[in-house]
Amino acid sequence: FPYLLTSTFTVMMCYVIHSLAVNQSLRDTSSTAPVVLMLGTWVVIFFSVIFLFYVNSFLIKRRKKEIALYNILGMEKKHVMIMMLFETIFTTVVSLVLGILFGAIFSQLMFLLLVNVSHIQTAITFEIPQSSIFLTMTVYGTIFFAAYLFNVIQIKLANPIELLRGGDHGEKEPKTKWLFTLIGILTLGAGYYLAQTIEDPMDALSLFFVAVILVIIGTYSLFTAGSIAILKMLKKNKRFYYQTRHFTSVSQMIYRMKQNAVGLASICILCTCILVMISSTVTLNLGIGDTVHMVQDEDFMMKIMSHSDGQLPSEKELNTFYNDMKDALKEKNIQTSAFVTRQIYKIPYNERNGEYITGEGSDGRDFKSFSAMTLDEYNRAYHKNESLKDNEVLVHSNFEKLQGQMKINGKTVDIKSEVHDQYFLESELGENMQLTGMIFKDEKTLKNVLFTLEDQVWPTEYMSIAYQNEDDSETAEEVLQNVVKDIEGNENYVVFISSQYEMENMFYDSYGSLFFLGLFLGLLFLMAAILIMYYKQLSEGYEDQKRFEIMQNVGMSKKEVKQAIRSQVLIFFFLPLVVAVIHMAFAFKMIMKMFGYLISSGQGLFITCTVISVIILAIIYTIVYILTARTYYRIVKH
Repeated sequence: FPYLLTSTFTVMMCYVIHSLAVNQSLRDTSSTAPVVLMLGTWVVIFFSVIFLFYVNSFLIKRRKKEIALYNILGMEKKHVMIMMLFETIFTTVVSLVLGILFGAIFSQLMFLLLVNVSHIQTAITFEIPQSSIFLTMTVYGTIFFAAYLFNVIQIKLANPIELLRGGDHGEKEPKTKWLFTLIGILTLGAGYYLAQTIEDPMDALSLFFVAVILVIIGTYSLFTAGSIAILKMLKKNKRFYYQTRHFTSVSQMIYRMKQNAVGLASICILCTCILVMISSTVTLNLGIGDTVHMVQDEDFMMKIMSHSDGQLPSEKELNTFYNDMKDALKEKNIQTSAFVTRQIYKIPYNERNGEYITGEGSDGRDFKSFSAMTLDEYNRAYHKNESLKDNEVLVHSNFEKLQGQMKINGKTVDIKSEVHDQYFLESELGENMQLTGMIFKDEKTLKNVLFTLEDQVWPTEYMSIAYQNEDDSETAEEVLQNVVKDIEGNENYVVFISSQYEMENMFYDSYGSLFFLGLFLGLLFLMAAILIMYYKQLSEGYEDQKRFEIMQNVGMSKKEVKQAIRSQVLIFFFLPLVVAVIHMAFAFKMIMKMFGYLISSGQGLFITCTVISVIILAIIYTIVYILTARTYYRIVKH
């Protein structure tokens, strides 16, 4: 029954995510959700192959004695294979029919959830895509048939006596595998070292999966070999080992680690995946507001750039255009708290030995750029009355405090003071954008200092708007877009517009899709972890049944037996969760570095999401422990 339940659930999850990926309503939008969901489909299929084979291998191991008994009673191997073929057909049909049926029912609910978290504007339609049915039937039909062939090969190669002993393998005390232990320590240490020493966000993005692979190898190696080495060291400690509770637990654990270390490591990796996916995607989704403000300060921004001759619209044309925008906003009763227009020269620079060299790209990954304007333009745009001498400048930097003098292209300028005016720099909070604003006395001085003879740089017209009421964003977006159409068609210059409203929708689309996928895969991995726990308890219960019966026969009281069982089960059950939390703690810095390019909410939000994820997972884990422990106790007591 658990196997049928698992296979049905897995089929349902695959159908649901693929049906959403090919949903025509989503594909008709400009959403990135279909691409993200199609990626999720392949993750589900890859996971299903591994997981269903794991469950099948457990079942065939438990059934070896049953199959041997059939052989002894006179059934030939071909009869057993025919019987198992009918079982496979039954399992396949039930799993596919129920999985696709429940998938079709729940796909609509999942569609509504996806549309809601991603803020996608689309018609709500109910679809049962034939491509999803075909893919699901093909993939899972192939998986079940491959599992059947695996079982057939095992039965074909084994004789009845080996099958009778199928459940009794691994009774000898395992040897300490020092090489595997060393590999585990080195790979896990290397993964942790990478996670802790990387400082650059780009390196974090490129090396994240390397660190993940190293940690996975280390986890499996240490659970299988390292744990046995530690237990053997405890066994050699006579003061510790020769106590009733410790003697029983340690001796049992040595055998348990040999047989079930892969299951424990799998639970640990699945729990780590759940914590990383849920905490990361929730953080991304909740941090959208901060991220939008990091990328753009103003509610609406427009840039007008020349194609090649440096010509911008005339002052008269610009004033007419801006008045049209103001009139359009007034018609809709939209009040603005700022309407700033200015012409700025943008030029990249490099810094060498304290001197600023313009006209070339940065040596490092940080983007460095000057935003320069004339004094007249500054006073007009910001309603100021500043004055400057020939060699003086006003400055504004988003990454350092400037004072004294600056040497630019071999020329020295005196810094009169710093200014802090809104929207002067394009991005106030960009972690990798080192922007320096400069105000010169006139255009001649500006060009003489910042530009070399080879430079051909013309000013860009910037316009920034801020609304008094954030609720006006959607209406204002529509109004302003209509006005901008009049100037966008001009072939003499390029018009670029962006708004917080549009950007927020874009982030909700991409981060919301990832959030949905994180929840979806988190649920799938949680199901897998729960089932591995269940089968682990089941197999351990059957294996421990005889052992605890012998212990009671040689004088151990029921109370002592129960204490040994409780401590042993608790250690094994919660060890993967503890190690998963340790993995998450070491991964924290690397994940935060990657978030440097994605969100600006900082560590606080991610820590909160991670702690809540750990608490929720621990509660679910404890509930599963209580439920599966009952199965274990019931088997052992018989």
